[in-house]
Order: sequence, then C-alpha cells, then structure tokens
Amino acid sequence: MNLILWQLPSDVCIDAVGCEAAGNAFQTTTGRKLMLQAGSATALHWAINSVKKGGIVSVVGVYGPTDNLIPIGNVVNKGITIRANQASVKRLLPRLIEHVQAGRINPKGIITHRIPLEEVAEAYHISSAKRDNCIKTVLIPPNAGK
Repeated sequence: MNLILWQLPSDVCIDAVGCEAAGNAFQTTTGRKLMLQAGSATALHWAINSVKKGGIVSVVGVYGPTDNLIPIGNVVNKGITIRANQASVKRLLPRLIEHVQAGRINPKGIITHRIPLEEVAEAYHISSAKRDNCIKTVLIPPNAGK
C-alpha cells in the first residue's frame, strides 16, 4: 500500500516508496515491462517537484542500478539536497526475525516517541535532530484504536 501525502511545498520530502510506485504509461512500459530503467520514479518525481527551493529530498525507497529518468534539472535549478541510504533488508531481515522470536530483541523497546500522523513534520524534526533522546518514532494514524 502506498501512502501519498500531498501538500504545499515543504522543506523536506521523503521518498520511502521507490520504484514500486505506479508511474505513467511510459514509465510502466520502459521500467516494469522492458526493464530499461529501474522501475517507476514517480514518487521521486513527486518529492523533487514538491520540495521548496533549497529543500531536502530524502530517498530511502528502493531503486535499481539503472536509469530512472530523474528530473535532475529540477534538482539543480531548485538547489535541492538529496540524501539517500538503504539497509541490506534481504540479508538482515531473516536474522532479525530470529532474534525477535527468540526474545533477544524487543522491537517495542526502541520506540521512544508516538506522534499523531497529523504532526508528521514535527515528528521528522524530532527524529532527524535526535531531540528528546529520540530513537524510533511511530506515527499514529487518525482514529487508530477506535
């Protein structure tokens, strides 16, 4: 399930979807069917185009190694900073699950902040600045638990 939050230009945009986002017909044909690019770059386009001039785009979504037809001109013209990183999920997840099942790791123990989804911008600032000894923030959707 992809969650898209659309709003006025912001200081920071996060692409946590990656190449799995549904793209336009051209991206679907060249990426998913012909494998000429690493999937659809729709979410990355949205992030680049919706961040303010001088803003930051954080990419944690998964993209393959080939061309994604990224609007690099918009990145340069807007003076955007791009930050990106990716964990070795396929390699690490099985071992992580074993540790959780064996009781060696309690994932709930690293959650330091629970913040309403409506306050996502503040949650991002708390997390990125590690304020209040923040380790992991969980966003609570509206009407959760009702």
